[in-house]
Amino acid sequence: MPKIIIQCQSCGGTGLYMGMAERDGAAVVCQTCNGRGSKEFEYKEFEGRKIRQDVKRVYERCDYMLSSEDVTTEDGRLIKFSEAGCTYEEWLNGAEPKPVKELYCPYVWRNRGIGNEPLEKCAEHLRGICRITDCKLYRFKEQCWKEYKERNNKK
Repeated sequence: MPKIIIQCQSCGGTGLYMGMAERDGAAVVCQTCNGRGSKEFEYKEFEGRKIRQDVKRVYERCDYMLSSEDVTTEDGRLIKFSEAGCTYEEWLNGAEPKPVKELYCPYVWRNRGIGNEPLEKCAEHLRGICRITDCKLYRFKEQCWKEYKERNNKK
């Protein structure tokens, strides 16, 4: 494998480390690079994205457990994983995964920060809350998805 010499990230290339325990101008020899200020970095050249045999469906990153199969929760709700995300083959061909609408709302799906919420009403209903499930509209997320779809089809 090819190797290159890189600046040590721990000491910034100085060979010396100063942290919480080193005070008044004291430093210690960097343990990461043994004082050299550099590290040998070994890497493998990228030859293209590899194929996985163990993946059926692909989803956007989220904070929920995911499955490639539909799931019925203990309280009887059906989560249609088979209609969300996309197949691995679709993803390989450039498809973007669709949201798992039974799990989260447009705010969780496309939140880009305060003042840039996916729906105007998100800012109004989320102000001052800590958990998305505290949103007054969270249990009506189907309506939010409908509005999100209508808004984005106009663009």
